Amino acid sequence: MCTIATGTAPWISRRPNPDRLRFPRANVECLPRSPGTAFMLTLYAPAKINWFLEVTGKRPDGYHELVTVMQAISLYDRLDFSTRREPGLSLTCNMDLGPPEKNLVYRAGELLRLRHAPDRGASIHLEKRVPHGAGLGGGSSDAAAAVVGLNKLWGLQLANRVLEGLVSEVGSDCAFFVQGGVALCTGRGEIIEHKPPIPRVHLVILYPNIVLPTVNVYRDLSRRLTYQPRNCYFFHDDGARNSAKTLPRVIFNRLEESALRVSPELSEVWQRTAAEAGVTCRFVSGSGSSIAFVMEDGLAAQVLAGKLEQRGLGRAFAVTTVTVGVSEHQDEGDRSIRGADQAGQRP
Repeated sequence: MCTIATGTAPWISRRPNPDRLRFPRANVECLPRSPGTAFMLTLYAPAKINWFLEVTGKRPDGYHELVTVMQAISLYDRLDFSTRREPGLSLTCNMDLGPPEKNLVYRAGELLRLRHAPDRGASIHLEKRVPHGAGLGGGSSDAAAAVVGLNKLWGLQLANRVLEGLVSEVGSDCAFFVQGGVALCTGRGEIIEHKPPIPRVHLVILYPNIVLPTVNVYRDLSRRLTYQPRNCYFFHDDGARNSAKTLPRVIFNRLEESALRVSPELSEVWQRTAAEAGVTCRFVSGSGSSIAFVMEDGLAAQVLAGKLEQRGLGRAFAVTTVTVGVSEHQDEGDRSIRGADQAGQRP
């Protein structure tokens, strides 16, 4: 288990310019998790898929302009929060955390603390299950969980819109996970229009043990000939009633071809999974490398997940769509932790 132990962070101003954030190196060491630690709050951070993803252009700031439909799914990382007396954050994880300036949980948590609770302290333990570099938004969801969790832990009662605005400074798609469900996202992915939930869909997520850097996929797309951007019809024609049978008509991912070109290994897995039983359709999630299979039902999903792993194609997860984002529960989260949007209260 790796630990980043930090105290106060005087190198960040109370309202820093997000383009100028700089984090000093921290000592990273592998330590056993302390037995008997009493956690005050546990949250689950869901992964996501993209039902639709179109790249409509390049922005002056270097980011790409997107139109995407994001959907939370029942594959989770877990974050445990507890208060501590000393100001600052300490972060532990069951995997290598790397330097703090690259760790979204630490960056998002510190940004919230310095803006709204500079004298507060907390310990966070992150249990990673969502694969890294898989196009599933695991790091972004963890960052959203950090601000949602600390907001709750410290009793700040910040509204969802405040949490979304803050965490979007850390990553383009982080804000989606504060409320999750299904949403139309534009801009860099930070402009979010939440939509009514679609009926539950069963999926299999295959992570072929390939880390596919997003920048490589976008670089390949930029080298291609110009194309006419595709319109998003996901929410047209009663899109809220989309189901496993109708989804193939509206699913699209502009980055899919580039992801398959960039990674011959991913392309091979794609070819080897072309005719699986019980599959309605399949697509690369986000910039890859995960492949999502829309299934006829939950039993078919369980069977396919087992077969894919038996064939040595990677890690496979039988999941469903869920209706919220960061939550206290590993399902639709009937008691999702929210901001203070309703009469200043959380459910």
